[in-house]
Amino acid sequence: MEVVIPLAMLVIGLIIGFFVARYVFTKEGAVKANAAAEKAMKELLAQQAQHHLFQVKQSIEGLEKQCSDLKQSVADYETLLESDNSDDTPAVPFFGEHTTAYLRNNIKGTEKSKQSANSDTQPRDFAGQSSGLFVGANAPSNADKE
Repeated sequence: MEVVIPLAMLVIGLIIGFFVARYVFTKEGAVKANAAAEKAMKELLAQQAQHHLFQVKQSIEGLEKQCSDLKQSVADYETLLESDNSDDTPAVPFFGEHTTAYLRNNIKGTEKSKQSANSDTQPRDFAGQSSGLFVGANAPSNADKE
């Protein structure tokens, strides 16, 4: 009996020690896991921030390029307006000049004489006599009879 009591106390101590150790290590493991998750989250946010900055820089460069192109276009337009046209030769040929010359040369002989409109004749899409619903009879309708 003297041996059973110390063995029972040893088993009880081992069981209690097991649960205490498990609680302590689980608590430390959770702290380590939280720290690792926090570190991973910070790295992910840093990568996203870098990607966002890269996209913003590209957008700004695109806007700057568009602004410079617009400034160049305005400057070119100003030079066209300010240029001296005393030589009567335009810098850019106008489409209308070529078109009017072409039409003047090609349409001279092909002019059609217009027929004079006669008020006695009806247009082709109208019948000579009234027919159908639009006869225009003076007979009262069914609604008027009632």
